[in-house]
Amino acid sequence: MKEFVEVAARGMTLIYGPPGCGKTSVAMRLANRLEGRVMWVSTAEGPDLLVQVARRLGVDSSKFNFLDFPRAFQKDILRYILDHVGEYGVVVIDSVEGVAGRQNIDVATHSVLYQVSKEKPVILIAEEETPRLAYVADHVVHVWCRINKLGHMMRYIQLEKSRTRPPSPRYIFEIVEGAGIAYVYPSVTRGRSELLEDEDLGITAPALTAPAHSALCVHSESIKNMANYLSKIKEEAVYIKLGYWSPFHGVVKDERNMYVIKTTNDIFRLIHDVASGKIMPSYVVVGGLLNVPEEDRADYVTLFYALSGYVKFLLFVDVGPKTETEKLEKFCEDVVRV
Repeated sequence: MKEFVEVAARGMTLIYGPPGCGKTSVAMRLANRLEGRVMWVSTAEGPDLLVQVARRLGVDSSKFNFLDFPRAFQKDILRYILDHVGEYGVVVIDSVEGVAGRQNIDVATHSVLYQVSKEKPVILIAEEETPRLAYVADHVVHVWCRINKLGHMMRYIQLEKSRTRPPSPRYIFEIVEGAGIAYVYPSVTRGRSELLEDEDLGITAPALTAPAHSALCVHSESIKNMANYLSKIKEEAVYIKLGYWSPFHGVVKDERNMYVIKTTNDIFRLIHDVASGKIMPSYVVVGGLLNVPEEDRADYVTLFYALSGYVKFLLFVDVGPKTETEKLEKFCEDVVRV
């Protein structure tokens, strides 16, 4: 979030993407982090709904003046902005198409909104990529989403353009009730020379990050062998189940240590609980990556890697033929076969 806040603090920021992917939530969190009261001009949602969004995001709605304008009064909207903008520190337009219309969007952007942005931050929300608007904007943030093969919604965000810094990587994000918006940075695998030893697992593996963490693939062709191996750490581990089957049969007795992933939000809640110290496992054991289509695996690995900085080991475990399990090995620092 920090890099998005830094760019949005100056000039005009365009946030664009399809409906339902989180543009309004992203804009609200950004505006909340900027200095001064926020003029929020909406042509889509009423104030009551926006107050609910603020509450869900953990944002103080009193910082915002949510103004509801019918799209039919576009000229009045721009006039109102010019007459009252001096009372605010930030201006958010949701959406810019509703304020300016497709035919007049260039005129409104150049003659009014861009001029305002020279004095204070302006955030524009749009449902479509508008090349002319993106050209004028100082910063362009793309927000999009998709439903993957497991039926989970994945939300993505990327800084595509900025006059003050290079474009960002693509981040996965989620709206977590009571915790705001959580972002997960792209995973980093391999390439570490530091070694980490663990007597319970009987291995020595490259550490992922300092002081000492590592991601391992633990594979077997026998459920019994896997159960015996994982039983060594069962008191210190939490288990994450993806899909309908997992290799934890006979290991996990306490359901409180099992996290069944039904939505992407479930993963982010677990990340939040571990990062905040609500739960403090030494190991996170992920089972079921073989249930995930290959085109979706990297997203889940990126999410699970966010846990690696808080535990001794992140384990990707699966039972199956070597020709299948070796497909996961590119995500691991080392591989253990049991």
